[in-house]
Amino acid sequence: MPTNLTFDRTKQRALPVWLVILTALLIIARVISTKYPVTNDTGLGPKASLVHWTPISLASAAAQRSHRPILYEFSAEWCGPCHLLEREVFMDRALAAKINDRYIAVQVVDRQREDGHNDPAVQELMDRYRVSAFPTVVIAGADGKPRDRGVGYEGRDQFAAFIDRVR
Repeated sequence: MPTNLTFDRTKQRALPVWLVILTALLIIARVISTKYPVTNDTGLGPKASLVHWTPISLASAAAQRSHRPILYEFSAEWCGPCHLLEREVFMDRALAAKINDRYIAVQVVDRQREDGHNDPAVQELMDRYRVSAFPTVVIAGADGKPRDRGVGYEGRDQFAAFIDRVR
């Protein structure tokens, strides 16, 4: 009994052309998104906040000039509650406006887990304010003396009460 070993392509299902095109477009979009991340209007960072963040090196002078306290927000990329704080507070127009009006806001991002060390300015602040958990928010005067602190994120309303209480 002879067997036919030839391959018959007529019985094979063809891969839809649209699926091949869609896959190629998704791969291209992924490559472009990693090469050109979305930034805010200043081009200085992720588009995840309506708060006007001040670099660490400029915070003290800005606080002295404006007679406003400094709000240090200590976070880490891997911190889930930190991302929740960003979404619920720093992306809220009313709360972001209140923070921008009352404080010099400084975002301090811990990179210990990712890079094995922190930038010296970041580490100095973390040591000065004894930050051991994320998120931690420290409100300090222009002289660097802490006025109050909050550890963890308990929700939008509690954070709003915190920034209303401390000036």
